[in-house]
Amino acid sequence: MLQIHYRGIVERKKSQEGETEMKKRVMSYIALAWLLIGAVFVMVVARRRGPVKRIPNGPLYPLVPERDKLIRYHPVEYSKPIAHVPIPQHPYMAPNPGNNMHCDAYISDTYEASGPLGVNTEIVSRTQGFGGYGTITFDSRGRLVAVYSNGRAFKVELMDPYTFEELASYDLPPRSLKFFFRGIKPWEYLGAGMYFYLDNQDRAVVPTTKNTIQVVQAPDHEGRGKFELVREYDLTNHVVPGKEDSAAFVLPDWNGEYYWFATTEGMVGTINVDSGAIHTMRLEGELIENSFAVGEDGVFIISDRVMYRFNQDGNGNIIIDWRTDYSKAAQRKAGHISVGSGTSTTLVGGRDGLAVITDNAEPRINLLFIKRSDGAMVGSVPLFAEGKSGTDLTAIGFEHADENGNGTGVYSAIVENNWGHHIFPISYPEPGLTRVDATRHDDGTYSCKEVWASNEKSIGGFRLSLGSGLVYIYGKDGAWLNEKWYLIALDFATGETVYKKLIGTGLGYNNWQGSLFLHPEGMAYSTTIFGAVMVRDTAPQI
Repeated sequence: MLQIHYRGIVERKKSQEGETEMKKRVMSYIALAWLLIGAVFVMVVARRRGPVKRIPNGPLYPLVPERDKLIRYHPVEYSKPIAHVPIPQHPYMAPNPGNNMHCDAYISDTYEASGPLGVNTEIVSRTQGFGGYGTITFDSRGRLVAVYSNGRAFKVELMDPYTFEELASYDLPPRSLKFFFRGIKPWEYLGAGMYFYLDNQDRAVVPTTKNTIQVVQAPDHEGRGKFELVREYDLTNHVVPGKEDSAAFVLPDWNGEYYWFATTEGMVGTINVDSGAIHTMRLEGELIENSFAVGEDGVFIISDRVMYRFNQDGNGNIIIDWRTDYSKAAQRKAGHISVGSGTSTTLVGGRDGLAVITDNAEPRINLLFIKRSDGAMVGSVPLFAEGKSGTDLTAIGFEHADENGNGTGVYSAIVENNWGHHIFPISYPEPGLTRVDATRHDDGTYSCKEVWASNEKSIGGFRLSLGSGLVYIYGKDGAWLNEKWYLIALDFATGETVYKKLIGTGLGYNNWQGSLFLHPEGMAYSTTIFGAVMVRDTAPQI
């Protein structure tokens, strides 16, 4: 009797799992059809516009777009600048912030400039059909340097920061069709320059699909010009053999003599900038699927189960200074690429400060504070709801300062929940956004506490403006056939929503795990799956 009952339970479970898989498959087909129809519409309508094609609203979009809608919960004066210890300027990267996907060498995701305050806000967009930008950086003249991709083709673009007009472009190697046939989704492919950086000479340093690193000089004169390939380093013999390995991440060390790179299959390497000599170390049985940070004291790389600080011996040979294990899930969580941590490494404070990551534990992930000096874990705080807790992006982080600009030993980190059964291009985000502070005491110990938690939802890269005291996320409202996309500003001090600005409606404005970027002149940019959008205040900022 027990066996019959047990078989019944198993059969019901299998039936339910089969129904779930069938629903997912049907939803995938519907989403794909929707995407194709939307792609045709965007390309046809966008061609009717001027030199810069704009993302349209239209079929499968609300007939009344309400593009001017702004919902304000607090006055402009509500949020204040944040007293903070400035992020050190890497001497061989473009000026902070805005020299890589995560703003600076510390991967802080913080900007000195004030972002949009929601004052007479204007929206500008750009589309080339299906495709978007992994990283948008700012050169010495404030122009946009970005890598664009439609999933197969890749190129570096130079754009006007006010109009999105393309000033120059440079074709990168395309992505091989074999990745598509092997089921690797475009947004899960981490190579091909999505994590490029801009150096101190306005050169884009770009990992390519051919496992090379290209150094590409942006035009250095006013007006239009051409990109120039300055140098290329071949890494094909320095990735993991027999794997579909990708040299996805690259940053320079603090003295500028070496490039550091990491591959998705766990190879860490150095490249002598002048000679091109390459040294590598394999992290056996580990994957690297998040970008790394560089500080004055070393290179901080996170694998799918270990946090490391590396250095090199002066000849490029790699040294492990310390390694700290963390907890990870048994299998990939809903909406995640990796079974390990979903965060890049964020550095806060100076050499005596911390590295900030999340683990990927069940039933809740933990925000971890790790000493930069020796890898000791000094704090751990669980985040979000049980069974619906995870992040696949990064942690915002910085150290607070006193009235004299000196560090206080109080470090803030903000993490976004990205858990959800997302089916491209439809996302189902869970709440929310959480701020946690770690405080160093006189005896060297730390205490950690959650300061606030917001129920706002997003799965895209979020940012903090230290100038305005606002946290910016790119969220949505409405059903998937009638989605409205908003720039949402939250107060850093309280976590309360300050305003929501409607950016656009429909598929064209879907940013699908894309990142936000804040220009030194106050504009906010977000990639979308059909291009990019800019949000700016047209009235004087208060």
